[in-house]
Amino acid sequence: MKQKSCIETYFIPPRILLAGMFLFLLQSTFASRKDSTYTSNNVRKPDYFIDDYQNRIDLLDGSLDHKIDLGDSLQTALATRVYIRLIDSIQRLVENPKFDEAKRKAFRDGVYLQIRRITPVNVYKVKYWNSVFRYLLNELNAIKQKRLYNFLINNMRQSFNTFALFKTETCADSFLIFAANYHPDLVFSTYDIYSSQPYSKHVLEEAAKIAPVTVKKYFNPGGAINEVLKSSGDSAVQILMEIKNKYGRKSNAFTLLDQIITGELTLDRADAIGASPQKYLRAMLQIRTKKNPMGVHSLEAELEIYSLKFVRVLNDLHNDKDAIRFASIENFTPEEIYTLMVYSEEEIFTSTFNGLFNRVMIKLGPVSGYEFLNGLGDNRFRTFIKMCAGFGKLGPFLQSMASLHQQMLMIKFASGLEQYNDLSQAVEVADAFGSITDTLVLKILRGAIKYEYLRLNTKHNYRGTAIYGLLSSLFVERSVTNNSWFSSIASQFSLPNFDKIDNSKLFAHDSTSRWFLYFYDDEDGDASFSSFTKSFNDRNWKVIDSGIYVIIHSDSGMNVNIYANKPKHEYDGQEKIENILSDNGYEANVMVHRGHSYYASKTIDKIKDNTKIFVLGSCGGYHSISSILDHSPEISIISSKQIGTMFVNNPMLKLMADNVREGHDVEWQSLWSELQAKVKDNPKAYERFLDYIPPHKNLGAIFIKTYNKMMEND
Repeated sequence: MKQKSCIETYFIPPRILLAGMFLFLLQSTFASRKDSTYTSNNVRKPDYFIDDYQNRIDLLDGSLDHKIDLGDSLQTALATRVYIRLIDSIQRLVENPKFDEAKRKAFRDGVYLQIRRITPVNVYKVKYWNSVFRYLLNELNAIKQKRLYNFLINNMRQSFNTFALFKTETCADSFLIFAANYHPDLVFSTYDIYSSQPYSKHVLEEAAKIAPVTVKKYFNPGGAINEVLKSSGDSAVQILMEIKNKYGRKSNAFTLLDQIITGELTLDRADAIGASPQKYLRAMLQIRTKKNPMGVHSLEAELEIYSLKFVRVLNDLHNDKDAIRFASIENFTPEEIYTLMVYSEEEIFTSTFNGLFNRVMIKLGPVSGYEFLNGLGDNRFRTFIKMCAGFGKLGPFLQSMASLHQQMLMIKFASGLEQYNDLSQAVEVADAFGSITDTLVLKILRGAIKYEYLRLNTKHNYRGTAIYGLLSSLFVERSVTNNSWFSSIASQFSLPNFDKIDNSKLFAHDSTSRWFLYFYDDEDGDASFSSFTKSFNDRNWKVIDSGIYVIIHSDSGMNVNIYANKPKHEYDGQEKIENILSDNGYEANVMVHRGHSYYASKTIDKIKDNTKIFVLGSCGGYHSISSILDHSPEISIISSKQIGTMFVNNPMLKLMADNVREGHDVEWQSLWSELQAKVKDNPKAYERFLDYIPPHKNLGAIFIKTYNKMMEND
């Protein structure tokens, strides 16, 4: 294949560009329109503006013929189906007599807001637009069938994208308040869409109490949210405003709202405690042992931040003696050490976990592990069990309790997963399963999962049946007795193989594969960046230094452009690359996060629908994986149980890049075997390699993908 220039050009096919420049300047009239634009009485239909915009899209190829020619037969067929037939289906549903005219108007506005986002630059993203408009269609059906709330909470990010469609529905406020537990920023940032609704003030008040640290970002003088909350009569909101006025937005007293409300802390005391990391951590822990504490979203986020601060120090001292390494936490209670462990899952080293685990067990003394978890309100107990299984400590922990309690704990671990509004707890169970080898524990889990499946199936609980059906399929490949029942269930709820990605999926419509590596200015950023670029010093690649970023361009084989910002140019380098891609309508097919986990959310938010591979430096929990899949449902995720290392990342990325450049599919099992052979001679690299999780072994991601596909089909 002939190579293009290694510097990206602003490529849009001329016929599309010229047609687009002309047509998108037109206001709303066309010489010819769809027949449906006018009624039999020659009166223009209320949704004519949707029809007109469809015509604009139709005319992008120069012909108004109900066909969107994108130069490729498959793309053309899909585009015609999405931009013409699917939108027509939505319009017909909008006109359903079950909806009154006020609803129809809101629905038309919601559809129009989406269709007008289609431009000559992004019209090629047909799969993305297919998911958007199919979601709109399903949303309207959910309204018609009076099951909108349950539909919305199954994909909250997509629901926010289409919020204008259902903002007047009776469950809109309930959805927003529920979503504040997971995505409070979206609740606040979309306020202008629902600000005129009668529920808007109540939603802001409840969201502020769930996420007090998030809402303080919106305490800007004269800002709409600030003005509404200033006038609130809610006592908790008044306290938040008082903290802001007295101590400013930097105070950690916001997180301690629960103890201020209950009178356990004064404002002055809360602000003082927030200034001391250890006291602040302990105060948060005390609040977290309660059921449904106020400020729960901010509490969870802050516990992760402060736990990671302590654990990173322990990680950095991994070469020192334990007496020095663990000196900073020797006075911690077992509850506090437990908190460090379960809230630092993304970065904790094996040796750090083992050291902390041993100290918890010693400090517990005669108290059993079962009683210990009960005293913590079972907070993140599934995460703890999963981590114990992964680090080989589940056996010792279970031995700290009576055999009856062992059974009760593992049954509780696998039971009631359908009660949660997301898949986080089910994914913890799925992830743990891959590390459990004890036959007795497997037998208990197998019995619990079978019981739960039969219970929920009898109740016709489709969601719960799907969760336990998928978990049941995990037992088929394991050597357990009486396997026939699980085999029969697996035939209905099989977990598919995600063992490869077709080469064609990693290329854009202009036959170029684009990669984007996000480097961050942390302590090892420069060394990691330098090592990465040097790995491409061979005749098949050319490294172009553009000052604040580099482009690594394939010099043979297929077109591959790899962008990477320099760590010292974390902001301007990333922004420059993003502008190059967005201005041309390009999206990264492969994205890589090269930095600590506290930067991960920034990178994850950049994922596009066409991103097919994402490399996450640290393992991430459910919410990281779920968020990645929300952005790109078919994406393959590579992660690590610990912090990623350049001694694994660089040879892995080079192998992948050469595979793609040579036109091969990315077959994970063979690539992983080849990578293992490359790092095996380096003991430290090989030890870290064993903590990496390739896409075909990532049970959590596979579980979520399969479940989401089942719900979508349903």
